Amino acid sequence: MRPFKSTGGLLVLLFLFIFIPAKSQVSNNPSFVDSILVSNPSADTILTTSQLPIPSLETSIQRTQEYSLKMGRVNQILKKDLDSVSINSIIPPTERFINSVESRLENSETKINLRYINALVNWHETTAVLVEQAEKIINTRVQELAIVKQKLDSIRQDQIFNSQLRDTSLLPGYQQTIKTLRSNFQRSDSSLNAQRLKVASYKSRISIFSIRINEINDRLQSEKRNLEKALLSKETNFIWEPRDFPSASRLTHVFKDSLRFNLVILNGYINNHLGITFFLVILAFLIYYWLYNNLKKIRAEKEFATIILSRVRYVPKHPELSSLLLILAIAPFFYPNPPVSFFALILIILVSISGVLLALRIGKSGMKVWLMMFGLFLISTASNLYWEVAFQERWHLLFFSTIGILLGLRLIKLQKQESALIPEYVHILAKIYITFCASSILANVLGRFSLGKLLGITATLSMMHAISLILFIIIIKEIIYLQIEVSRKNQSEFTSVIDFYDIQKRINSMFSYLAIAIWAYYFFESLTLLDTLLDWAGNFLSQPRSILNASFTFAQIAVFFLVVYIATFLANTVAYFANIKDQQNVNTRKKRLGSSILLIRLAVLIIGFLIAIAASGIPVDKIAIVLGALSVGIGFGLQTIVNNLVSGVILAFERPIQIGDIIQVGSIEGIVREIGIRASKIKNWDGAEIIIPNGDLLAQQLTNWTLSDKQRRIELIIGVSYNADMDLVTELIQKELDREEILKNPISRVYMQTFDDSSVNFRVLFWVNDIDIWVILRDQVMRGIWKAFKDNNVEIPFPQRDLHVKSFPGLIKETISQPFRPDEPSENKKT
Repeated sequence: MRPFKSTGGLLVLLFLFIFIPAKSQVSNNPSFVDSILVSNPSADTILTTSQLPIPSLETSIQRTQEYSLKMGRVNQILKKDLDSVSINSIIPPTERFINSVESRLENSETKINLRYINALVNWHETTAVLVEQAEKIINTRVQELAIVKQKLDSIRQDQIFNSQLRDTSLLPGYQQTIKTLRSNFQRSDSSLNAQRLKVASYKSRISIFSIRINEINDRLQSEKRNLEKALLSKETNFIWEPRDFPSASRLTHVFKDSLRFNLVILNGYINNHLGITFFLVILAFLIYYWLYNNLKKIRAEKEFATIILSRVRYVPKHPELSSLLLILAIAPFFYPNPPVSFFALILIILVSISGVLLALRIGKSGMKVWLMMFGLFLISTASNLYWEVAFQERWHLLFFSTIGILLGLRLIKLQKQESALIPEYVHILAKIYITFCASSILANVLGRFSLGKLLGITATLSMMHAISLILFIIIIKEIIYLQIEVSRKNQSEFTSVIDFYDIQKRINSMFSYLAIAIWAYYFFESLTLLDTLLDWAGNFLSQPRSILNASFTFAQIAVFFLVVYIATFLANTVAYFANIKDQQNVNTRKKRLGSSILLIRLAVLIIGFLIAIAASGIPVDKIAIVLGALSVGIGFGLQTIVNNLVSGVILAFERPIQIGDIIQVGSIEGIVREIGIRASKIKNWDGAEIIIPNGDLLAQQLTNWTLSDKQRRIELIIGVSYNADMDLVTELIQKELDREEILKNPISRVYMQTFDDSSVNFRVLFWVNDIDIWVILRDQVMRGIWKAFKDNNVEIPFPQRDLHVKSFPGLIKETISQPFRPDEPSENKKT
């Protein structure tokens, strides 16, 4: 909307404003009356208040400019209408929630169970978030319209709209500008009022929704507290008493009604979280693509692909199901406040995939048990979705719990008979499952129907979920192992059996904790205790506590130790896999990380420590106090430890030794296996692993045989007889040194060393390219020299002495007796 129809009118106004400045100075005088402008009583007045002085012409021109710019900004705001599309998308699900929940709560003929109350609470939380979003949109628009109204009110107070030129033939551009400005003002004012009415309508409607939602929340929380208190109380008759609940004909109606209700909740929840679902689908596809490429590389490039793939069970045959199982196992942590029906959908898909994968391992007898448990699982899942307490299920639940006990006993027996086929820890899960089923039967017999149903359904769902999570851990271990094999550059290399099981052991601990956390999340959610437990834990951890003058919370301590534990795990894991990579480059020292692994570990630990301090909120001044106390301890009792720590850092930077180097420290010689923060590990030639403090590595004389290369000189001392042909001896030795394994540069040397008592000693010097074979090569050379000497009659003498008797003092008469023989006569004993 343009305030001026042409630039000519604006130039006229600027001309007047510039060339008539002298008279404008008197306009500040309230008693001054401009002779050019007069009141226009016939005009459509905008001002409805008391009459104000008419401004001067110059002031009117200046204000006209200002108001034209201000009206432009006002129109820009009014062009942006209320985001009614978003609000209208929120209103239908909100109305559906309110009407559905209010009708359920007001129906006195049915008794709502605790799980249904929890589902309604989750639904309420999702709906409340939507209503808050709508209120935020409306309040933002209300603030914008309030700003517009304030600007229009400031324009409305000015008298320039109620004045005119004394001579209407003068300044037509100015008069047209005033007319256009008045017209724009009226249109903007009308648009503002219309939008205010529209926003007020939406705000009124959303406010009513908010009030009703809060009332529903209060009723739901009250019903939840009552049901939790009554959970342990008797609800129906003992099993031996006459039945006091309706027949089972109503059970079908309850099932259909519950299914319809849960489908509504599930559909609404999925539609509200399509972004998260799309992200997880893409993530599953990326994992599958990664696994497919790794398997393709192993089959195409690895010489021992059969051995590598024989160590894994599930990923090579079903990479797509393995990828999907990984995502489904962690999916609930991505969705906020998922309802029970969504949990049920995730579990059904997860357990179904687990059954397909287990068919590759557990055999026919194990598969029969699994199929029976899967059927029991589906029945329990359907029963878990009932929104009404249906006492007609009582005998069904007793029967299914009994079947569950028998299946648990069968699993324990199979674990003993076919331990290689049944996954690990299944027998422990079976014992827990039997315990819960027995508790469910007991509670049901004693009239605690809701408690019995809760325990029985939770037992079955948790059992099947736990087995799926065992597969989750196994698949993660298989994926990491396959990635390690793919990263090996040498096609003929693969991980040894010992290293394979070591990798499995290291990975198992960390991801077992993750699986336990996922299982616990489902387990307590099934028992409807998750929110209660989280609230209790939150209050316990966040409650301020103090020791002397220091205040803290258990949450700070827990976060600190958790971050430190994760940092320690990452540091050790990175070091372990770096060691594996160094083993692949054992012949190339420059490509090995070696002591740099220590720096990586230190960096991870230090960063983890700093993050732990920041995340836990521990004040830095308290850390300074602790460090000051440690400095005192260092000065007295920790000198050796600090010396070793500093020495470890020096070793990491100077790199005098690397992992895989052959070194000698004092009398200890062997291969460096690990360079730690405080001490290093050396494996000697006897196979013993010797722990040497880092301080000793720097303080003592250190010999590194492989610092710059792996070459080694071998020295032999060989003695021959004085009667031997020395030139022939030298020639024979030189021939034996003409081998491929012996370096030509430096050249081999044969020296006549010494004239010994029994032999003439030759000193033989030659070099080998690889220190790892020097013992074997020395053996071969010595055997070859011995054979050559033997074939050419060169004697290798042994130490001997000649005894020359110059004189004898005299003859001594001696009686020579023969030894006594029992079988001879006594007269023949002497001769």
